[in-house]
Amino acid sequence: MTDQAFDPAAYVRDIEEAARAGGWTIRYLSPCASSTRPWLHREARTGSGAPRVYLSSGIHGDELSGPVALMEILRQPDFFSDFDTTIFPILNPDGLARGTRGNADGIDLNRDYRNPKSAEIIDHIATLKTLGQFDAAMLLHEDFEGVGAYLYELNKTFLLTLGQEIISAMGRHVPIDLRPEIEEMPARNGVISRNNIVLKHGPIENRPDWPEAIYLSVHHTKVSYTTETPKPFPLEQRVLAQIAAVKTLLTAVASKKHR
Repeated sequence: MTDQAFDPAAYVRDIEEAARAGGWTIRYLSPCASSTRPWLHREARTGSGAPRVYLSSGIHGDELSGPVALMEILRQPDFFSDFDTTIFPILNPDGLARGTRGNADGIDLNRDYRNPKSAEIIDHIATLKTLGQFDAAMLLHEDFEGVGAYLYELNKTFLLTLGQEIISAMGRHVPIDLRPEIEEMPARNGVISRNNIVLKHGPIENRPDWPEAIYLSVHHTKVSYTTETPKPFPLEQRVLAQIAAVKTLLTAVASKKHR
């Protein structure tokens, strides 16, 4: 498994095949030139009342481990069996086709959630408004120049040790970024917490250019984690780190590790 040219249309065909085999409902956001944009939903095998989780990837076109990780997860039919799960695996197919961070118009879609200009995010927000609240969300990202894994923790409900549990799980596959400051924000053992973001930049809601995580935090969930795997490391290791992060979050949600 290596980083190579990404074919969004082929990815969509494969993920739809895995989703159908696993009993997922497939719906679609507005299409892009490179491919359609499926999103997936499946209720828990235990029926109504199960924890609701949200995952997304592929919003930056130069970050492959997230989409690949979600593909691998979907090929494991029991992975989400105990959860009401919603997945947006390929938010920016045009960027993925080009290997660029932004979309075909050069817009960074992960800065477009407060006053959206892109058709991709306008439609994503319209769909999110129909979905209600989630118990937790995880957004799978990569750092192009990363020296190790790190994450952003927007967590108002679960124990604050959860961020460290997630990053420790990722650290079994890639190094952890132990720098005391990451992306110009204070960090602790690879975790950038909401409190650290607020101390550095003020209330996150005041940012003029909301990423997906802030939009979700304001409107849809009290718990979200944005994972960042280090792109200089082999893709297979990064994918395993992303899968480990998702597993750790699900374990916490299932056990209800609330404060």
